[in-house]
Amino acid sequence: MLKFILQREGGYVNNPNDKGGETNKGITHGTYDAYRRSKGLKPQSVKNITDDEVRDIYYNNYYKASGADQLENPQLGLYVFDTAVNMGVSTAKELLNKSGGNLETFEKLRQAKYKSYADSDVTQKGFLEGWNNRIKHAKNYAQESLPSKKAKPFRLGIEMDVDQNGNVMNYYNRDDLKNMSKQEIFDNLPTLTDQALYRLGHPTGNAANINNIKQEIIPTVHMGPQKASERLKGLRFEQLTPEEIDELLEELI
Repeated sequence: MLKFILQREGGYVNNPNDKGGETNKGITHGTYDAYRRSKGLKPQSVKNITDDEVRDIYYNNYYKASGADQLENPQLGLYVFDTAVNMGVSTAKELLNKSGGNLETFEKLRQAKYKSYADSDVTQKGFLEGWNNRIKHAKNYAQESLPSKKAKPFRLGIEMDVDQNGNVMNYYNRDDLKNMSKQEIFDNLPTLTDQALYRLGHPTGNAANINNIKQEIIPTVHMGPQKASERLKGLRFEQLTPEEIDELLEELI
């Protein structure tokens, strides 16, 4: 989705008729200033924005803020995400609610919103054709590049290995687990269990070194007091019984 957004937003511009003002890669100077301050950094020209900052701002300030990340239809997610970037998060949420999650309805509502902008402010009429083209391009990109439904179970950054029977083993590293919600961990619990048991018998395999479940999983999900983890603290992973592994995994959810 971000690839599409950046293709549409382009590089540095400072159009006097653009109400967003000085902008780079779609990020306005005001948005960038606020972001820098939130990180304890001094403001600087949006000309100097880094790729990491761009990605962070789009992910948190637009993709997640608009609720696009929660939608089961990634195509609709792109519509909402792109609208949040181009028209504001509140407008994206408003159109999503009015559309009832219907792609065609959302598209028509967005077109009508753009027209209302142009009708109410003569300085915005020059943008109308570009706005409508953006809607068409978003539709084409969504249909060509995105599924209509999220794949289940949800997985992040998987490394793969094959066991002795030729079955693919899915591995989640520490960063994957940090980025999982409680529901995602629950959805992937069978795979997490298989990963744990497989690594018991293959400690020198292609997967990252795992000394114990305390180091790999428990520190990544902060969910309050964990009695089993305290009781089993210091034990190596291979010293845990299947029951103890199950008990630790139960604490994760």
